[in-house]
Amino acid sequence: MTSPAYGRPARIMTRREAALLSPTVLCSEPDRPALAPVAALQGQREWAVGAFEDVQRAAHQASVRETRLVLIAGANPGWLLRATKSLRAACASPIAVVAGPLDHDQVLALLGAGANLLIDRHCGPREVLARLTALCRGARRDETLRIRWLQAGELRVDLGARRCVLGEDAVQLSQNEFDLLVYLMRRSQQTVPPHEIVHGVWRWKHGDGLNTLRIHIGRLRRKLGDTPSGSRWIASVRGVGYQFLPPVAEFGDDRSEERLRETVATLNAQNDALYSIVDNLLAMPDVTALADAVVRWAVDRNFCDAATVFRLGRDGRGADISTLVASAGMSSRWTQSLAAGHPVEPGFMGAHAYRSGKVVQLSDVSRLAGRFPVTARMSSAEDLHACVLFPLFVGGRVWGDLAFVSRTVRAFDPARTAFLRAVAGMVSLALAALYGSGGDGGAEDD
Repeated sequence: MTSPAYGRPARIMTRREAALLSPTVLCSEPDRPALAPVAALQGQREWAVGAFEDVQRAAHQASVRETRLVLIAGANPGWLLRATKSLRAACASPIAVVAGPLDHDQVLALLGAGANLLIDRHCGPREVLARLTALCRGARRDETLRIRWLQAGELRVDLGARRCVLGEDAVQLSQNEFDLLVYLMRRSQQTVPPHEIVHGVWRWKHGDGLNTLRIHIGRLRRKLGDTPSGSRWIASVRGVGYQFLPPVAEFGDDRSEERLRETVATLNAQNDALYSIVDNLLAMPDVTALADAVVRWAVDRNFCDAATVFRLGRDGRGADISTLVASAGMSSRWTQSLAAGHPVEPGFMGAHAYRSGKVVQLSDVSRLAGRFPVTARMSSAEDLHACVLFPLFVGGRVWGDLAFVSRTVRAFDPARTAFLRAVAGMVSLALAALYGSGGDGGAEDD
């Protein structure tokens, strides 16, 4: 289905539908042509979908990354059953199967293996889309309530009852104050820009809302016992944003065996990935090889859609410049545009990480063109949105940064962010070891 005027796939999916379905893991039967309705939907640019023919790779993707929908497409009933069992064991996301005509026993077997929806392959793409969006709408409430409590020390927030307790005392919060606290706690120890907070809490599309944010931050601090002379819970990072200071633990109210198996599977996958990158980093002879290894590992292991390592240095005039060391998942045109490095200026997101030494996380870089025009332009050209950027340290100074980027417009969830933070810490240690051993790849010292 193409547009005769432009030769591009006709628009089938709205942005709202794409956001509801994204990110999707698509597992297609190997060595078979793509089913027509699935192929038509795959052509929709707004839909963030990772496509795999290898069932184990698809299961790994669903286990280590946030997944809104798992879509299985094929014709062989035996393959469909094996794929459904493997993907159901890997995650609790809704599973839809698009397949040829199935008999009664085959339908029951797939439903028993964990499929939530079966769709006939001869349905048109619009009908398939309608069925998938209906499935994901029904799953949204369960997803949002998967985490029931947030806890940081003696501060405990009940998301289901919308209650906040500090020590043994209830903290009376307005609806906006509660939403603001939850938003910051879910991004604990990350400096979040004011514009991103305003959009995430109030969903404002017009006006900056900064005065409203300052008022609510002040009220929230007073109710939590923070004082102008010392912040225990919420800190201001001058010129950058706000940060919830203590680490936050998340607790779910679903303690079923299925959820336990899912959690164990995720931890095992992350553990295997961690061992793999540690072994690789120890064997790297220089900085370039190390950077290339970590970005390729992140993309190949499906922790992100693209990754980059930049190094902070100085140009011939003594001005700060950020130079691309390695990237994965980016186009050759994008990498060529950075061949000469990039000035460290306010519109460049890495500048804030270099200046503050803090993690920078954004849910959609393209919406912050006013604040980070350079980064927004660079990311939009690659259809990349969510980003988490970690400063890398050598000898107590910021050496550069490691960034992970996703095509979805939702921020990296806290669990994955914490995991990637550990990876960034190991990269910093590996860099320090290389410089200590003289294995700097011939780079000049800062």
